[in-house]
Amino acid sequence: MLKKTRLLGWGLLLCSLSVSAQELGLPASAHLVTSGHAAISAPADMATISFAISLLDKDPRVARQQVDARVAAFVNALETAGFKGQDVIAGNLQLNPELEYNNNGSSRQLGYRALRQVSIRVMQLERVGQVIDVALKSGLNTVNQIEYGVRDAERFRQQARGKAFADSRGRAAEVAKAYGMTLGKVYSIQYLPAGSEPVFAAARAEGSSNAFFLPQEIRFEDNVSVVFLME
Repeated sequence: MLKKTRLLGWGLLLCSLSVSAQELGLPASAHLVTSGHAAISAPADMATISFAISLLDKDPRVARQQVDARVAAFVNALETAGFKGQDVIAGNLQLNPELEYNNNGSSRQLGYRALRQVSIRVMQLERVGQVIDVALKSGLNTVNQIEYGVRDAERFRQQARGKAFADSRGRAAEVAKAYGMTLGKVYSIQYLPAGSEPVFAAARAEGSSNAFFLPQEIRFEDNVSVVFLME
């Protein structure tokens, strides 16, 4: 009985191996699987800086008014410095009770915490430090992060995509030639865009203005996998 069971198992394994190629989307005839990759780097020419203002007060109206006043002061100071108001994006106000918990499990309400997120796009990287100084002087008490980017990002994505496609065709032709074969029609294509690398983020260091806000290169990548029939 044990031998029959083993033979039956081997029979199922051989059967599964015979159809595995089709299950994976590969042709049963001669074929070549290749991939293409490309990466393009572009210098950052813009930055998005995210700030937050958080204040606590026993009166929720006072907390809200103080937060709104500081955000307004920040926008006015930016416009005075020559920045465009439409480049500033202020998030919705969050207002929540803040509690203090004791060791015995009891709690008491300290007041109401008002929180608002504010971000600004900066098209002149040399002014990033100036924007941060203006924000802190206006009462925004947290610098969340700085994201460097490229204004014409789609152009670089298209370049990376085209180079990845060309890379896959070039590799396939080179392999086929090395084995004395000819590339046939494309059987399938799996496009695997990688996008751009994670944005650079930094926090402001004590006593510094521009030292930690240097422009970063943005890397755009693309990938494609292609199955060619062989002749």
